[in-house]
Parts: sequence; structure tokens; C-alpha cells
Amino acid sequence: MNLTELALDNGYLLLALGLVVEGETAVLLATLAAHRGWLQLPLVFGMAFAVAWLLDQSLYWLGRWKGVALLARWRRLARAAVRARRLVLRHPHASVIGVRFAYGLRTAGPMLIGASGLPAWQFALLSALAAALWAGILCTLGWVFAQALQQVLQYAQGVQLGLLALLVLAGLSAWWMARRRRRLRGR
Repeated sequence: MNLTELALDNGYLLLALGLVVEGETAVLLATLAAHRGWLQLPLVFGMAFAVAWLLDQSLYWLGRWKGVALLARWRRLARAAVRARRLVLRHPHASVIGVRFAYGLRTAGPMLIGASGLPAWQFALLSALAAALWAGILCTLGWVFAQALQQVLQYAQGVQLGLLALLVLAGLSAWWMARRRRRLRGR
């Protein structure tokens, strides 16, 4: 099975699994696959949005349910939670949206926000906005990167015959110079 068959047969499943493990990379690779015609870009965006939103909701509710117990268990997290709670209460919109883009806080952030007492409806709406922005930005970046990569590869394809000729010429020149050096030493 080659990469094309794998993407065609299981692309959306791989995207869903990748979104759980490493979201940005999964979206960028899926967008490259969509650019090649293996996946559909609107479905890549939709899955990226849906999985990101559902993961954030799950983590938020885990924070609401067990947030205090989790904070009591990890003291370092508890100290950060005090500051996070103040930040969430002062700037709830920026906090929820910012957590979606803050690498390293994507898991702990929604749990801390859930433990902070932010109303569930407010988190749901803000995290939906954040997930849509996140998915849209990544899909756009992936598409632009795919376009640029395609142009570079087309340029390289046009230049490769010239590069091959240059390599052959360099090899022949090296061979000729080595041969000449041996002849001069032999005299």
C-alpha cells in the first residue's frame, strides 16, 4: 500500500487520530493531501474544527468535574491555576481563544478554565470561535505552503536536466583531471 492509497482509503480517520495527538501537524498534512486531491478541503476544515472543539469541551468538563482534585494533586499546577483563574475572570474571551493557540496549554488550559467557574455556555461559544479560527488559519497556511511547494517542485523539474548535465560535466572534468595528473606523475 502506498501513501496515495493510504490517504484515499483512511485519510479522514488518520486526520481524526492526528488531531488528538498533534493537531497542527495533522491539519497541515491533511491540507497538503487536499491540495493533491486526496481529501476535500472543506471536510478537512470541518473535522479540524469539530475535533478541536470537542476536545476542548471534554477538557473543560473534566476541569469542572475534577478540577479542584487535579489541582490539589499537582501543586505546581495549583499555583498556576490561581493566576489563570484571575486571568480568566478578568479576560474570559481572550483566555479561551488564546488557549487554543498557546502551544503547551492546549490540554491544561481548558481544564483550568473549567475549574475557574466560567459558564459552560460562554466557554462553548468562545471555544467554537477559537476552533474555527484555528482550523481556518491552519488550513490556509497548509494550502499556501502546498502551492509554494508545487511551484518549487515544478521549477526544480524544469531545472533538473540542466543540473544533470552540469553533474555529468563535473564528473567528466574530475575524471579527466585525475587521469591527466596520473600521466604527469608517470613521466
